[in-house]
Amino acid sequence: MKGMERITTVRLAEALSQASAVANEKITEALYQQDSTGVPFPELLIDGGEISEWDLAKLVVQHFQLPFLMASNCQIDRNAVACLPEDFLFEHRMLPLQVTGIALTVSMPVLVTHKVLQEAQQLSGKNLFPIVGLGSENLRFLFELFPDHPRDNDDRRRKQAAKRSTQSSDSWESIFDVGDQEVLKDLGL
Repeated sequence: MKGMERITTVRLAEALSQASAVANEKITEALYQQDSTGVPFPELLIDGGEISEWDLAKLVVQHFQLPFLMASNCQIDRNAVACLPEDFLFEHRMLPLQVTGIALTVSMPVLVTHKVLQEAQQLSGKNLFPIVGLGSENLRFLFELFPDHPRDNDDRRRKQAAKRSTQSSDSWESIFDVGDQEVLKDLGL
């Protein structure tokens, strides 16, 4: 896919900030959590309650000028699903929709980075055509396609990271409170 390099977390963070869709400190916290946990930035914002999946998808469609499609509105081609490894699909909540010749249409969970899209393109050996979708819907379909896939490991890790993201402002405040208490102790107050 031409232009994949413009799909970055930083550009999404800038778009969220410019649109005043999420508070800047929450954007910063989610970016930090993404780096430390590996949980994707959009998921951290959604799971942390900072923005709804629908609102984030709408912003991504407008900002990156990508099409949107609900996976439930199309027939999923099993040949498309076979183009990418099961673990890769679950890790990135990406849902292959259709394969036509050398083109593979995939539903992204709102947004994945160009690095993930390039990896999918390399793994599939196809030209990727990404469409904005909903991660929750993609995941539901993936579990229908792969009913034996374990459900708890990935979800638990993501939910814990999202919880840490929403609590991190509290932990920063407590760091300063502890520091203030130590200074007062040193001053004998």
